[in-house]
Amino acid sequence: MLSICSKTTKDLSFYRTVHNFQHYSEISNFSEFYDYFQWSKDNAIKIYIVGNGSNTLFTKKNIKSLVLKNKLPNKIEVLSEGNILVSSSVLIIDILKYCYESSFDSFYYLASVPATVGGALAMNAGRGRHHNLSIYDFVESVTFFDAEDNQIKTMDKTQIVKGYRETIFTGLTSKLILNATFKFVPKELDSNPIIERRKWSKEFQDYSVPNCGSVFKECDFKILEKLKGLCISQSCFSSKSINWIINRSQDSKPIVLLIKIAQFLHLLKFRKAILEIITVE
Repeated sequence: MLSICSKTTKDLSFYRTVHNFQHYSEISNFSEFYDYFQWSKDNAIKIYIVGNGSNTLFTKKNIKSLVLKNKLPNKIEVLSEGNILVSSSVLIIDILKYCYESSFDSFYYLASVPATVGGALAMNAGRGRHHNLSIYDFVESVTFFDAEDNQIKTMDKTQIVKGYRETIFTGLTSKLILNATFKFVPKELDSNPIIERRKWSKEFQDYSVPNCGSVFKECDFKILEKLKGLCISQSCFSSKSINWIINRSQDSKPIVLLIKIAQFLHLLKFRKAILEIITVE
């Protein structure tokens, strides 16, 4: 049975802006998702699946998209030594804690990212472009439900990754990530890499105010450097972390305006400014 409601909250994006979600629900299995998908087609409304909201910008006060909160059961299942099956609703930090306690190499550079596994897989989360490191370095396969043909599918990572910060799941989608299998190898850890990453993040990244991390996945950093500290109302390009917007406002409009300013300056210089965050209306 469908259970679509209206909901006013700031908890669906790490920008912590307040929105009126006209069509909101939660899904705990793929069959529920299929029903909502059919409803969205019948009503010509887009779907957005939200995990923890760590890379999501809702651009208007009233959100018309059908926003579905991923409430699949949390599950980390050990298949064999170094091989684990993880549901999409599990937080990244929970995998990293398992890897550290088991002395495995892992994507510890994501320890400061408050994302779910599903969100990280959808956006191909990783380090900066020049590091050439991604969560998919440890992924064997991803299982998802494709509502277009009402089938559960499993794909190898080579079939999923489309590019830097982009996969077949990125953005508004008809595909619900159910779980993924990971392969980790033993590694001697002299210190706690989770703590080390968080120390580094505290020193070099701006977590003093709500934010969603990097705004653009492709941009001219010389332009963004000049925008550091620029504020509109209570939203600002961070003075500490280039390519970050920090926010104290309940309204997302100032964030949207800051992004448009950056995009306009790129246009004047004939440069690309491609968003990393996902925008939802």
